[in-house]
Amino acid sequence: MGLWYRFIEFDESVKTVEQAAKKVQAEKIAKSIVMVDADGEPLVAIVPALSKISYRKLKGLLSVRDVRLANAQEVLEHSGYPVGGVPPFNNIKRVLLDQQLLQKETAIVGGGDVNKLVEIRTKDMVEVLNPRVADICKNQSELGIRAG
Repeated sequence: MGLWYRFIEFDESVKTVEQAAKKVQAEKIAKSIVMVDADGEPLVAIVPALSKISYRKLKGLLSVRDVRLANAQEVLEHSGYPVGGVPPFNNIKRVLLDQQLLQKETAIVGGGDVNKLVEIRTKDMVEVLNPRVADICKNQSELGIRAG
């Protein structure tokens, strides 16, 4: 596709943000989370690694009764990649991207297997994926954090 990228390889499996943060800045990592709606249709939500998905916001945005995390078999079946290695560029066509990611020039995302991450330009991700960009992460009140 002619996109700029940089692979970041690990000697061991990198399935969590904590493991990846040993080598890269956690603030630059974006998770590609495979989910399934109430009709069994897959979607991928791309969010900052240090944030949590708001199921309430997703359900409202998608106008669906329910949405849940895909299990390991569903992740592989729908995306074509194993849990812990799902890149934003996969077989799932319904993509949501949290608007916070647009604030960074690049993002470090899953690289296709559990030993690789890849740094890509955020604008390229948006151009290629044509995601629905929205606020899909929990805010402070949903996390139980009080201001002040």
